[in-house]
Amino acid sequence: MKTIVCAIQKGGQGKSMLCTHLAFLAAEMGKRVLAVDLDSQGTFSRNLAVQYDRQAAPAFGLFKGAHRPALPLTLTIKTKGSIAAYTGDRELVAVDESPALQPQALRTSLAAFAGDFDVCVIDPPPTLGKRLAAALIAADFVVMPFVPARESVDGLGDLMETIELHKQEHNPNLQVLGLLPNKVNSRSAAERRIMAEIAKAAPGMLLPMHIRERTSVSGAMAESRPVWAVHGGQSQRLAAEETRSACAHILKTVFKK
Repeated sequence: MKTIVCAIQKGGQGKSMLCTHLAFLAAEMGKRVLAVDLDSQGTFSRNLAVQYDRQAAPAFGLFKGAHRPALPLTLTIKTKGSIAAYTGDRELVAVDESPALQPQALRTSLAAFAGDFDVCVIDPPPTLGKRLAAALIAADFVVMPFVPARESVDGLGDLMETIELHKQEHNPNLQVLGLLPNKVNSRSAAERRIMAEIAKAAPGMLLPMHIRERTSVSGAMAESRPVWAVHGGQSQRLAAEETRSACAHILKTVFKK
């Protein structure tokens, strides 16, 4: 099982959006997908399925060593593969607050049934806390979606340091796939300057594509569908092409390793 975590330390950057579309595309490819929602808001869980039993497989149990089987999700689209989930809710806040719950517990829990899935997608909260640490310790790959605005990118250095720390101390095989620009305004000179600064400061870290700001992406997720499964006009088609291209690039890199 290949494990991917989408990480960023600020909300609204497209973290759950990217997790959602990676899971959908992997399922379309025929993969058995495990979705792990570590964010107490549960956005990833809601994006994947219109209805699900919130108590059937809470992600909090993965930290207690007493987890239930993952919950098979009923999808709104036809796929060759499948998606099962450990869902997020407010109970996950206890992970950060309880000294008895260790971040390494997530990796142990996921390893116990890794043979049942081809890929695991983890959506941690947008903070540098214990749940993000757990995701980085358990993952094989990390990708960082971000909005190219000054207030959004100021914390990227701290995030990169956190990733490097966990690589050195807990997970030396963790591979950084790079930074994915999201909600990009291609007409903004300020955003172009920020992208150029990032490219100079972190050579090779920017992924070779970006996703522009489009309302059709959030609209598709509100229907628990990938953006490429929703019919619309030119903006919709472009959003579908950009999002699918980014996810395909990530999954191709993951599965060729």
